[in-house]
Amino acid sequence: FHTPRKAKRTTIAMSSTTTTTNSHALSGVEKTVGKDLMKAIQESKILLVGAGGIGCELLKNLALSGFRRVDTIDLDTIDVSNLNRQFLFRSQHVGMPKCTVACQVAANMAPDTVKYVAHHGNVCDNDKFNVQYVSQFNLVLNALDNVVARRRVNRLCLAASVPLIEAGTTGYLGQVKVIDKASNVACYECVTQETQKVYPICTIRSTPSMPVHTIVWAKELYKLLFGDKVEESMLFEDPSSEDVSTYMDAVTTFRSKLASGEFSQQERVEAAKNILTTMFCHEITKQIDMGRFKTAKKTPTPLDEADIAKGTSQVEYTPDYDTVSIWSIVKCMQEFICCLLAEEAASPAFDKDDPMAMRFVTAAANLRSHVFGIEPLQSVYSAKGIAGNIIPAIATTNAIVAGLQVLQAFHILQAQLESTNGNKTTATPSSLVDKCRYLDVVRNKSGRPGYYITSNTLDKPNPKCFVCRNATIPLTLNVEKWKLQQFLAEIVKKKLGFEEPTIMLDGDIIYEEGDGADTAMYSSNLDKSLPALPCGGIQNGTVLRIEDFSQDLEVDVAVTHCNEWEPEDDEEVDEMKFVVGGEAPKAKAAATENGNVAKMPEAKASPSAEEEEDEIEVIDMDEDKKPSAKRPSDEAFANGGLINGLNKRAKVDEVIVID
Repeated sequence: FHTPRKAKRTTIAMSSTTTTTNSHALSGVEKTVGKDLMKAIQESKILLVGAGGIGCELLKNLALSGFRRVDTIDLDTIDVSNLNRQFLFRSQHVGMPKCTVACQVAANMAPDTVKYVAHHGNVCDNDKFNVQYVSQFNLVLNALDNVVARRRVNRLCLAASVPLIEAGTTGYLGQVKVIDKASNVACYECVTQETQKVYPICTIRSTPSMPVHTIVWAKELYKLLFGDKVEESMLFEDPSSEDVSTYMDAVTTFRSKLASGEFSQQERVEAAKNILTTMFCHEITKQIDMGRFKTAKKTPTPLDEADIAKGTSQVEYTPDYDTVSIWSIVKCMQEFICCLLAEEAASPAFDKDDPMAMRFVTAAANLRSHVFGIEPLQSVYSAKGIAGNIIPAIATTNAIVAGLQVLQAFHILQAQLESTNGNKTTATPSSLVDKCRYLDVVRNKSGRPGYYITSNTLDKPNPKCFVCRNATIPLTLNVEKWKLQQFLAEIVKKKLGFEEPTIMLDGDIIYEEGDGADTAMYSSNLDKSLPALPCGGIQNGTVLRIEDFSQDLEVDVAVTHCNEWEPEDDEEVDEMKFVVGGEAPKAKAAATENGNVAKMPEAKASPSAEEEEDEIEVIDMDEDKKPSAKRPSDEAFANGGLINGLNKRAKVDEVIVID
């Protein structure tokens, strides 16, 4: 998730001119829900987090259902790749904040007077979006795409005692669930969060930060150059538009010449070099000048034209190549050109078992990684393992789960209405359990009734959940290898999700952050190994207390020292390996599109970076499993992708989702 920055607030107030039209437009809703609930809907204050695939559908639904006061938070700007499914956006909106445009368009749809407030910022910004801020709302709707942000909103809502409606989709699958502290139901973190593999298309196109981002981009470039329909590539831009990318002319020329067969070897070499130059030099330079990489972790460095000319002065396609070594940048440029010069016709559809296709994708991905300073570069073998199968997100699924979220919102408002004086904090603990449901959208009919949408009761909290049950967290690591600074960054913040932690040993503070904290006083501890810290240090058997007042969260961590880890699958042992949770529950099995029973990938012992937002999914299926009628798990999907499990009916070995 991007580094928090100050949110920009935009208020959109729209009013209709004819009262009769307003009443008529909402009369159907009022007849369905009743006058009292209709009044509660119009007077409620809603927070929507995320204005992407699901967020657009939600804003439209809220506007047409009579919700008059909605705040929307989103960090992203609109990319041309969003236009095929985020229907509130048009080409003239590219580059503008998603939340601002979505609020404006949705307000125009509303048949009633509305006040929609857009916050272009990061929900993890504690100065702006904190417990006090969330407390003003009747409920919160999540349309998010990554573990970090979802975890943040989950904790804010629990601390503020505000109901949260989670949702997400992956392909034809979707889920909706309600989280509410007062109703004693499971929170988002009651199930161990597996490493999330969800990425937005705008990240792929503009701000890549991981090898998988560049590999997916390279596959789209392959589609752009060799696919049957060039417009199906996320990199395609209409050549007739005013602000077309620098590479489209080169791509169009290459495709037309290739199709005609009138392509001399020299012309083909020049065309290939032109594509290489425009893709990795001219286009990058243009985007830097436009400020499109301001949210990237690193400012990209375009390839130098002179280096390209020198590195590709002599190229020759050879059928033999090394699949396990890491190519140099010059070698990648040569492979890129060679693949475009190959005598055999390229398959229009990418196939990871096609040697030429994989050579091209590996070379293109590594060149893009080099431009963006992303490490490590990939061998053909490792790139092939990441590439997998691609399944596009389905806009209709976003619409379905967004509609289900609004129905759950009706139930929550009804429960609040029935409580004392309509006060949202006085609803009986079982009220939402009785009214709200866990909803699962499947591609194939499930269970004996043969439904495409299944409904189940909300699960109870996991007694081992440290977020909503203050359970002690078991932690195993080699304490002698870790320094406090690494411990804070990798475990306390990245793995456990603390924003402004205070760490205490035997009641004494050894480090603190946040408002009023004297961080400088404890900075000398950061470079100390865990056993060398004050108060006896962190040793085998130490129980330390971690607090975060910004999230109203405090937990105990029980440390177990492991001097040496056993190697797994002939891999080298990582001395910085750690395991959080001990016997804590693992993520439940998940459901694939075909309804097959599936096993989720095992949680990695060492942490990995959290990834972002809904368009492409990579799944390796086990075809031999039989369907099961078991109810879905409690995990919610990311917007367009898997968060920590789809449901209990599938086997998923590898999942990558893109928005």
